[in-house]
Amino acid sequence: MVTKVSFIGILVRDIEEAQAHFIRVFGLKPWDLGIVEMPGVKAVMFPLGGCAIELLQPTVGPDAPVGGDLARRLEKYGEGVSRLGLWVDNLDEEIVRLKKKGFTIVDTGEYGKIGEDMGARMAFIHPKATHGVLVELDEEGQSIST
Repeated sequence: MVTKVSFIGILVRDIEEAQAHFIRVFGLKPWDLGIVEMPGVKAVMFPLGGCAIELLQPTVGPDAPVGGDLARRLEKYGEGVSRLGLWVDNLDEEIVRLKKKGFTIVDTGEYGKIGEDMGARMAFIHPKATHGVLVELDEEGQSIST
């Protein structure tokens, strides 16, 4: 079951400029980690009221296996909201429930320092099933079961 919003992800062309803009305009302070490089993407999070705003910049081309989806989306639609993170109480049960309803789960796993530092497990629902937004399901404090 979904319990609360984890983050809203905004796709940007230049993460350094976007980070400076969010600091200047909204007075937000990024996580202590600052901009983090993960496979195919750079990301920075701004904690805000129990959730976060995440800025994402693809670092690969549209044909790359990791991050290419973000590059394609940026190329096709431009900058804007592209991801929604939702906390769930039991990720394994949620994956089974959604698959039974016909949803495509794109991937599961632990991704980069942001996921590790948050202690979260993650799974993604394909954006075609969620009106064009990549939905990330997050579960706190568990290790990936195999």
